[in-house]
Amino acid sequence: MLSKPENSTAQIGNRISALREHRILDTPKEDLFDNITKLASLVCTTPMACLSFVDEKRVWYKSSIGLSLDELPRDISFCEHTINSDGVFEVYDTLIDKRFNEFSLVTEAPKVRSYAGAALIDENGFKLGAVCVFDVKPRMFTTDQKEGLETLAREVMTHLSLKRNSEKLVAKNQEFEELINISAISPEIHCIIDMNGKLLFINDAVNNILEYTVAEATGSNIWDFCHSSDVKEIKRTIGRGLLKKEEQFLIDFRVVSKTGITRWIGWTMVAKSGRWYAYGRDITENKRVEHELMKLSFVASKVNNAVVINDANNHVTWVNDAFEKITGFNLEDLKGKRLGDLIAGPKTDMELMARARELTKMNQSFTVDLLAYRKDKRPIWLSIYNTVVFNDKGEVETEVEIIIDITEKKNVEEELQVLSLVASETNTGVNISDPECNTTWVNQSLEKLTGYTLHELQGHKLGDILSIDNDAAQRLLIGESRLKSQNNEPYSIEVQARKKDGTTVWLSISNTPIVDAKGKLERQIDLITDITQRKQVEWEMVEAKEQALQLSEAKEMFLSVMSHEIRTPLNAVLGITHLLMDNDPKSSQIEDLNILKFSGENLLNIINDILDFTKIETGNLKLELIAFRLKSLVTDIVTSLTINANKKGNALILSYDDQIPELILGDKTRLYQILMNLLGNAIKFTDNGKVTVMLKLITRHENNAEIYFEVADNGIGIPEDKLSYIFETFTQAKPDISRKYGGTGLGLAITKKLLQLYDSNIQVQSEEGEGTKFSFILKFAEAPAIPKEITIVVPPVNFTGKQILIVDDNEINVIIAKRILGKLGVGIDVAFNGEEAIEKVKQNTYNLIFMDIKMPGIDGFEATRIIRDLPENYFKTIPIIALTASTLHNEFSKFKESGMNGHLLKPFKPEEIKDLLSFHLFH
Repeated sequence: MLSKPENSTAQIGNRISALREHRILDTPKEDLFDNITKLASLVCTTPMACLSFVDEKRVWYKSSIGLSLDELPRDISFCEHTINSDGVFEVYDTLIDKRFNEFSLVTEAPKVRSYAGAALIDENGFKLGAVCVFDVKPRMFTTDQKEGLETLAREVMTHLSLKRNSEKLVAKNQEFEELINISAISPEIHCIIDMNGKLLFINDAVNNILEYTVAEATGSNIWDFCHSSDVKEIKRTIGRGLLKKEEQFLIDFRVVSKTGITRWIGWTMVAKSGRWYAYGRDITENKRVEHELMKLSFVASKVNNAVVINDANNHVTWVNDAFEKITGFNLEDLKGKRLGDLIAGPKTDMELMARARELTKMNQSFTVDLLAYRKDKRPIWLSIYNTVVFNDKGEVETEVEIIIDITEKKNVEEELQVLSLVASETNTGVNISDPECNTTWVNQSLEKLTGYTLHELQGHKLGDILSIDNDAAQRLLIGESRLKSQNNEPYSIEVQARKKDGTTVWLSISNTPIVDAKGKLERQIDLITDITQRKQVEWEMVEAKEQALQLSEAKEMFLSVMSHEIRTPLNAVLGITHLLMDNDPKSSQIEDLNILKFSGENLLNIINDILDFTKIETGNLKLELIAFRLKSLVTDIVTSLTINANKKGNALILSYDDQIPELILGDKTRLYQILMNLLGNAIKFTDNGKVTVMLKLITRHENNAEIYFEVADNGIGIPEDKLSYIFETFTQAKPDISRKYGGTGLGLAITKKLLQLYDSNIQVQSEEGEGTKFSFILKFAEAPAIPKEITIVVPPVNFTGKQILIVDDNEINVIIAKRILGKLGVGIDVAFNGEEAIEKVKQNTYNLIFMDIKMPGIDGFEATRIIRDLPENYFKTIPIIALTASTLHNEFSKFKESGMNGHLLKPFKPEEIKDLLSFHLFH
């Protein structure tokens, strides 16, 4: 999206709001942004770089290199101009530019002379800040460097957007988890029944009313719970209603609980698509009161509810057995006493009881629900129906009280309040459909989510209404899902839908088919959730990952190309240096040549360090698993470094545990690199002291060995406050380390990364002036067998009579190779491109070919393939060695694929060429 310049008060406000949404201002330093700043400095080869953000009045620096500023006023900052410009804003010389020649950064330290900055542009085009680089000399920046700054600016925004969206996703997930943790328990029975009476669904209320669990009740027949005397009449009533095509029934019948308790349930039943949707309320109290009043004389001995008969003075004269069962009191406990005096307790509503007694004195009947207490002091809710019986004179003769235990009902009422709250607050949409996927019912949440009412959706397929017409893939997914449901298979899908108002929304749909006893689909239940926000975050995360991958690949390609461009002239420098040193130079020239050789090799080491680090960072460095002798490796390393140690007056000591297995499996090359880095540093920073390398076996179990490595010295040591970042890239313990001792600051960073590939961490202990100790632990598998020793046969070194073809388009490389090879006595022929090389190979016989990789026209890979495809055996067996200055990881695999026998990395040493010729010409 194009950037939006700050050309209005509204735009300025919107830009500031966009900046504050990222919550980046005044936050602590972060490695991620520091690394990007370092990369900007490296890409543009400047001593100063920063990552800044611009708010209303200031420029705030999130990260900086070579600058010690935390913030600056906007009107004296380069960033102010950057965010108001298109593309990369560049200043060639600040002293001749009137806009900047009076800035404090220009007139005072660090005395900036040139500047380039790329704006940080968010997804809406607002410029939030800039990635900037500064130099102390006038200069123009290359197109690649400016593109690099823009790439880094996009990378910063990618990370900021990903961080912001991740925070939103976490908040959304927390909200969702809080909603789904709410459970709903209905105090009334809700169930779904097929036409044969099988319970397909029932809620937790079955436990309170029928004393069965949901699992026990589901799948049972509703008639199993009905009172046997009621079944025939119930079926007759329902049958008559169906003949009249009635879809809704109100019917009362009795049910029997697991422990045998009978309750009257008042049912509302709705017939839909071969199913009954039933809602049952406990009306036991009402039914029993009716029955008691109609047949009081019979009920007194048979009813399960409590019956109490009082005299005219409200004293108990008789109770039935049910009363004792409900309250624990028998007739002897109550006779001659007032009922209320015995069943009252700490929380009984005494005012309600007093009002009831007042009604009795006024010869009036009453009904109350009262919290009472059993004989064992347990609370119990009782519904008391009081009826006054008069004699012929109109005087109160008897009071009859029917008492019903409504404790469960009260509990259910409390649960109903909770359920009502949950039902009104949930955001999950529910869609119930018939076997043909036509909607029969939706809840209010789904109506709110889609914008369609139940009336608009009923009888239609929800997917047909909500699907996007031109999205064939989505419609195919919906069709496949419908086939699953019709095969009684549940499914979960995520689809994009269109709401009634035309807006699009992503929905997560979890479908559960409901089948009858015969396995036939009765209905389907869909739980539907809006996942639009989650989908948006997922897309942004994928896009961010792809951008990061592209940046990583670009970084590797950039460094490899730079390596190639540096290695090619460096090959000439080192090659000519070796030739001059072999030509009996004057004594006055030897020191100069040694300095030249040292500088060239030091530059080569720097390039190798950078490329190794890049390979690790981009995931292109893999550990090998080959058998080797650890003791031989360590001994060779110590032997090779002894001369360097002696030059500085140091004693180099090896302490090796002989309990360590002789042969182990691992990456010998990378372990060599780790130890060489650590020992090289120890020797470099120690004068007239002692450097010790120690290897000790920690454990050995089931052909696996755990080995402790330690490299210690008594050199200059590391300050305590610098220990935390010595493993960072391009970092030294002291500012003057590079000047005094040399080095890139990459050695320890690479060492740490290599050990991480081994699943190990490096530890460091140091005291300034006392020395340093590095240690780590590695696990190795023991090699299954010790191979036989191979006797090394030293090949002859007389190459007279051997013919070599050099293929290289660089004349300097050809001159160096000819001079080195000429000293070995070989015959030399030259081809300057792939076509010429093919023709010379056809016309002449050579013992070996040195083939450059990158050439105009036919490159080295293609030329080798063409030679190998020629019919005679000579063309298929002649050794072809690649000459390359590139270190791209995919090129090394192409050497073998194209038919090459090996490769020689520029710049090469005369010894390497000599060894290579010995191997291929006399092996």
